[in-house]
Amino acid sequence: MHCPSLTIFGAFFPSWMLCAVIGVVAAVVAYIALSRTQLGSEIRPALLAYPSIALSVTFVLWLTFYGH
Repeated sequence: MHCPSLTIFGAFFPSWMLCAVIGVVAAVVAYIALSRTQLGSEIRPALLAYPSIALSVTFVLWLTFYGH
């Protein structure tokens, strides 16, 4: 079994790390977008909602690019 990895600046990083970073960035973008449109106050509990967005994006990216 082979774990997919990326070469970044000469070091090998697991591909799930890149997917996780993109997921966190997507959650931050969602937070900013919802805060500007006043919909952020409607999302309850935010402590569960934004990490769920990050995990959902992470899993979808992982399955799209590395799932068989």
